[in-house]
Order: sequence, then structure tokens, then C-alpha cells
Amino acid sequence: MNYRHHYHAGNFADVMKHILLIGLLQSLHKKDNAFCYIDTHAGQGWYDLAAAPSQKTGEYLEGIRKLNPRLAHDIPWVDRYFSALSALKEQFSKAYYGGSPWFAFDNMRPQDRMVLLEFHPVDAEKLKYNFHYQPQVAVHHRDAYEGLTALIPPKEKRGLVLIDPPYEEERQDYPQVVELLAKAHAKWPTGTFAIWYPIKDRILIERFERRLVKTGIRRQLVCELCVMPDDNNLGLNGSGLLIVNPPYQFSEHADKVLHWLLPQLSQHPMAKASVKWLVGE
Repeated sequence: MNYRHHYHAGNFADVMKHILLIGLLQSLHKKDNAFCYIDTHAGQGWYDLAAAPSQKTGEYLEGIRKLNPRLAHDIPWVDRYFSALSALKEQFSKAYYGGSPWFAFDNMRPQDRMVLLEFHPVDAEKLKYNFHYQPQVAVHHRDAYEGLTALIPPKEKRGLVLIDPPYEEERQDYPQVVELLAKAHAKWPTGTFAIWYPIKDRILIERFERRLVKTGIRRQLVCELCVMPDDNNLGLNGSGLLIVNPPYQFSEHADKVLHWLLPQLSQHPMAKASVKWLVGE
């Protein structure tokens, strides 16, 4: 309950997560039938970077503020990311940055649906206010560890679940997240699941990965971006996105995204980006 995403909005981890999220959603567009997007820890939806929480940490200065939208690339996901940000800024102000619900909403078609869960009472009320005029969006003030499995499989049968929890217990190897994934996958084995996680200690990440492998779930892809050495003990060194049932050729496109981002977000000689299969077919 102590975690508030406003303090971290627009940081390097957000940038990576949101561009890959767009890639996952764009892949769902390849079929005309509807999909459902579920966000288990949705936050407020979007954030004012000029407000006190963002100004207190200044994390966005090492994230979105470092990106050059005019830097040459041939990655449609990146173009879509900047387009979504422009739309948000036109609606509110140039200081705003989107949370995952905003980027997902920007990538929804009329037939698609979005379900947002948020347990923090203040953020849940703000989230409801931000999306109250959108009939495609349902907001639940609900604990994700109970709510997710009650909401799947969705009636659309196609879709994506983003699991982005607080990770306040930093010295554990995230057993509660692995358990949630295992239960959710058992109920919806054909769904796509994306789990964001922080990289602060490589030993803990290796233990986390071993837990994931032991679930027996196939098709687990790991995308990581480290702006600092992953054994640095000063703070957040990197971030990862574990994807279960990634779309066809997603890994190749994700690798291109991460290697485009890396030199813009870090000049450290030991910074690195990687895309690997944790578990194959």
C-alpha cells in the first residue's frame, strides 16, 4: 500500500515497459475479433510530472526526458509510443506522462475492452475518475491477488494481462507473483501474461527465474534492460518484462527496441539489454 507509481512515472523502466506493452497490444490487432486487456496494478492512469511526487524523485529525468523521438529508427512500436504521449499532452499539458492504462487505451479498437484493478484507495478513485466516461473500461478497487483469477478467462477469450506489482519485499524472490501467475495461467492457458520486475540483485532474479521454470509453464520470454551493472547495490539497476505466450516474432522486435533504447538511457560501459527464452515450447 505504500507504493505510489507517481513517484516513478516516466523513468527508464516505464519507458521500456510501455513500448513493449504497445508491441503486445499491436500484435493482438492482427485479428479482427475483440481482445481484453487486464491491468492488475493500474495506478491512476496518467501522471503530472510537474507535481510534487515526480519532482521529489526526478526519475523521469533519467527516462522519458532522455529520449529523442527524432532519432532514426524503423520501429512502429516506438512511433506509436510517442503518438500516445502526444495525445495525452494535447488533452492535458506537456508535463503529463501516461501510465500503462493510458497506453493500453490508446491501442484499443472499438470492439476491445479494458479491465483495471487498483488496490490503493486514493489511486483507485483517481483511476475511476479518469476513465469514467469510457464505456470500454471497467475499474475495480480490488486486490489483484484475489481479483485476477476471478476475472479470467474473459468473455473475449483473447487478451493480455499486465502484472506490475509494488515489489516492496525487495529481498525476496517474488514467490507471491509466481503463485499468481501459476493460478492465472491454469485458468487461462491461452492468454498472454506480462510481468514487470525490478532488477536490483542478480542472485534474486536467478532465484525468481528458477521459481518460474518450476511452474511448468511453457513459452516464457525474458526481456531485460539494465542501465547500471546488475550487481550495483545503490538502487534500481534495471528492469525486466517476463512474457508468457508472446506473439509470433515478438522477441525479434523487442530486441530491436531494447537496443535502440539502451544508448539513450545509459552511457555506463556495463549497461546491457537482452531478450532470451527462459522456457521454450
